[in-house]
Amino acid sequence: MRINIYQIDGDKDTNRVKFDSYNRTMENGGINPSIYKCVFHGDVDGDLEDVYTLFNLPDHPGTYQGHSLSVSDVVEVIGDSEDVEEGRYFVDSVGFKKVDFDSTQCAEMDGLRMLMIQPHKTPIVTYVKDELDSLQMAVSDHCEDAYIEYTYPFDDDCMVLGNEEAKLNGMEGNRRLGNSIYAGPIFITRDDGVGGLCSLTDEQVLKYSEMFAEPHDISPEETQADVGFTFYGW
Repeated sequence: MRINIYQIDGDKDTNRVKFDSYNRTMENGGINPSIYKCVFHGDVDGDLEDVYTLFNLPDHPGTYQGHSLSVSDVVEVIGDSEDVEEGRYFVDSVGFKKVDFDSTQCAEMDGLRMLMIQPHKTPIVTYVKDELDSLQMAVSDHCEDAYIEYTYPFDDDCMVLGNEEAKLNGMEGNRRLGNSIYAGPIFITRDDGVGGLCSLTDEQVLKYSEMFAEPHDISPEETQADVGFTFYGW
């Protein structure tokens, strides 16, 4: 299930409705998307209750930028899934309430625009703060310590940001690229030319979304057989 999560920015919360129930929020001006900020783009398993549990655990997805999922947050489900109908869902005191919510009015996540590619999933645009700990959490499975690996397999200024120990840690095979296999979550990002990173352009997002559109079926045996292989870009 592909979702976005939005949380109220306390600095914009003039009606003081952050953490209020649906009824209290409606009594105090209603749900105002313009005071919300996106804190997650990604794919999760299960239904909305599973989402609530996942984002209240310390080993939540590493790209998550919010506090523990709480009352007044909004979960946007993109496309119908097996368990949940497409729509925007307000986290209420008990359960979830489907609401009208224009997410285009919300502030975007912090950080650099990257393309996140996970095993068995199609690519999704997300944002990662240009800080070591944020980059390490992004390439981890669920917020554990991770070593970052950069590879340059493309013919432009883009690179693959991944987990150096993904195969050693038993992460699932993700994509084949050239003669190499990438395992675990990977991110397409961009070299700024002076030793740092910068956001992907619209053209690069489109190019690499198309390149990695089809998930690869890679067995654990094939992934492990690739341990120790060094892939050089050109």
